[in-house]
Amino acid sequence: MKLPVTRYYGSKRRVVEEIWFALKKSRIEFDTFLDLFGGTGIVSYYMLAQGKQVCYNDLFAFNCEIAKALLATPKNTLSESEALALLNREPMVFYDNIIERNYQGIYYLDEENRQIDTIVQNILRLSNEKKACAYYLLFQSCLIKRPFNLFHRKNLNLRINHSESSFGNYVTWEKSFEQLFKQFVNELNTYQFEQLKNVKISNLDALDCDTSYDLVYIDPPYFNNGTPISYHSRYHFLEGLMYYNDIEQKINRKKANLEIGLNCESEFEDKASFSQNLRKLFARYHKSVLVLSYTTNGYPSIDDLVCIMKEFKDHVKVLSLGKKPFALNRSNEGREEVLVIGK
Repeated sequence: MKLPVTRYYGSKRRVVEEIWFALKKSRIEFDTFLDLFGGTGIVSYYMLAQGKQVCYNDLFAFNCEIAKALLATPKNTLSESEALALLNREPMVFYDNIIERNYQGIYYLDEENRQIDTIVQNILRLSNEKKACAYYLLFQSCLIKRPFNLFHRKNLNLRINHSESSFGNYVTWEKSFEQLFKQFVNELNTYQFEQLKNVKISNLDALDCDTSYDLVYIDPPYFNNGTPISYHSRYHFLEGLMYYNDIEQKINRKKANLEIGLNCESEFEDKASFSQNLRKLFARYHKSVLVLSYTTNGYPSIDDLVCIMKEFKDHVKVLSLGKKPFALNRSNEGREEVLVIGK
């Protein structure tokens, strides 16, 4: 199956088919599917394509907009001409310059910051059915123009002073928003469903979702032996764009990357309390089949995770999905993706 390209740390795009076949091999029958940490939406997308009733959930509002565009918006809702119109300032309309004013030299060139200001404010003036599609184009463009597709570092200099290196794509970074909007509106209209599937999208904490699903898929943040970097730090800029008028009041000016402290939750982002939070999660959804997606070099260990799940499930097994590096991080070549399944 052809799948949308994802630009998200730890995306399951490269293993989603293996996840599906592992569930089939394990003879797990389910009609309803809860994707608790939905991220890019790629697992939800695959399950919808397989005819399952899906609830996509994510704590970040920007991820939910991407999911709305991809999973719950009819094909061709936003045309190329409508997409390109978002790049221009309307006459007689006041435009603020919050990004241009605050983020000079941080993530994008000055003219790109001004372009982002323009696009966001034009999106806010769209009808509701088109907003998610427009945000999809903006977020994908913002990601692809960033070294490593992340925002936890102030590193515009990697673009400005670029030379031949082992990372990144200088040609892609330097594409204009116009070029990228043309690319991504075509991509979106290609992958949106012809007929809307049975999907619900929620923007909740993982411990607040409905519990009435046959299978609960859990793909939480991973920790390793290094200094943990939260998903909020990696993607705060995109989350901030969802609350454009509140950005200036929430910028942490003590941080070099001017992190925007909007929707910053510590649950499942704190290594010290992760095991206890996972225990709460398993307890809440204990009536469902639990499928935890994890990695062999993560913390806690796979053995520890199995022990925790056995507190709530009589039958627990571990299935390997093969040796694959994280999307956007190829330094862990020996790691394996695994599923911890509790029935």
